[in-house]
Amino acid sequence: MRNNVNLGMANHNPLNIRYHAANHWLGLDAKCPQVKGFCRFHADVYGYRAAIKLVVNYMQRYGLTTPRAIISRWAPPSENNTALYVAAVCGRARLKPDAPINARGAEVAALVSAMARQETGMHITPEALQELRQRFGV
Repeated sequence: MRNNVNLGMANHNPLNIRYHAANHWLGLDAKCPQVKGFCRFHADVYGYRAAIKLVVNYMQRYGLTTPRAIISRWAPPSENNTALYVAAVCGRARLKPDAPINARGAEVAALVSAMARQETGMHITPEALQELRQRFGV
């Protein structure tokens, strides 16, 4: 986990998004788009933008509307202690694990903020993420 924390920070990838060539993320480093299988962005804002887009995609495309459902896909039990991840993130975000959240609501920003702390220790406020959502229209 410690190496992924440092790698996430170095890659401006606060939620450790895995690299897939089919995803043409805004702000992805064209010369070196991935390091050890994780996306490498030019700046943190692009990593946060990609994370928000992925979470909203999980909600809209796959019907995953609760923090537990979203986190279970993001950090599956085959790779993580998902129950602990859910408890930590929901505690930080002040969300109920099984309460539905709105894809356009402020809960998404709270969730992504807490997930970034869990994944890499990087800190951004939900308010700053809401501003980023408006800036990028995500």
